[in-house]
This record gives sequence, structure tokens and C-alpha cells, in this order.
Amino acid sequence: MERQRRLISMPVISEFLFPDDVNLALAATTKQAAIEEVLAKLIGDPRLSDWEALRAAVLERDAPSIAVNGMGICIAHGRLNSVKSLVLAAGRASTGLACSEIAEPLRLVFVAGIPAAFDSEYLRVVGAIVRICRDRHQLERLLAAREADYFVELLDAGEAKL
Repeated sequence: MERQRRLISMPVISEFLFPDDVNLALAATTKQAAIEEVLAKLIGDPRLSDWEALRAAVLERDAPSIAVNGMGICIAHGRLNSVKSLVLAAGRASTGLACSEIAEPLRLVFVAGIPAAFDSEYLRVVGAIVRICRDRHQLERLLAAREADYFVELLDAGEAKL
């Protein structure tokens, strides 16, 4: 019973990723530019006290890309004190971006800002995103979503199925 109560109270992706922070039509032509474009969605976010510090933290590490169902996904992150609570932003490249790490075109880019003392929630959310994308049907729905709010709803629904 205690385990069920904890599972019920776990935050969902939409508590960290808002439709305003989703770009379904990235203009970027490289992974680095896509990360920058997605990061820009977080400018002015009240959960961040220093966006430039987040930008520097995210860009200082080379975010890995992984291949899932014939498409690439990148999840970039930065951990720092100027992040008050977990923040997420997402972007989708319509045709995909060439990425030297994987043969598949990079289609989805996620950026996370993580509070310095915040580990488990970030790992849970990132794990959920990857598992959602491993389901071909759910991934195809994310790639076809026309509205940012629907994109976020799909992530929540996919997470609920896990």
C-alpha cells in the first residue's frame, strides 16, 4: 500500500515540461545549434535564477545522442545552484539533423536544468522519456504531434503506461 501511495504522488513530465517550452519546428541544422535553440525556450523561466549559467553548464558537456527506433534523441543537461526546480525544454527537427555519434537522424532534443541537490527525479524523467521513445507507436505520435500541448500530453500518457 505504501508503494502505491508513493507511485501515485510521483510528479509527471508535464510538471517540468510546459508547452511553451516545446519547439516542434527546430530551424537548427546541427546538434549544437538545436541544443541552443531548445535552451532559448527557458529564457526568463522563473525556476531559473541565472539562464546564462544554465546555458554554460549545458554547453560545457557534450550531450550524448542515442538511436531509438531508427531516430536519434539527445538529452542535454546542466546541474547547478541557480536552478530552483527541475526544468525541461524540448525540440523536434522535422527532417532530422546529421549527428556524428549515431547513423540515425537526430529528431528529438531535450534540455534539462537540474538543481545541484536533485538526482532521482531527473533520472526518473530522463529514463521515462527514453522508454517512451523506445515504443515505436509512441515515438511516431511524438514526431507527428502538431501542437506543443499535445506533445506534452503524449509524454505524460506514455509515462503513465510505464
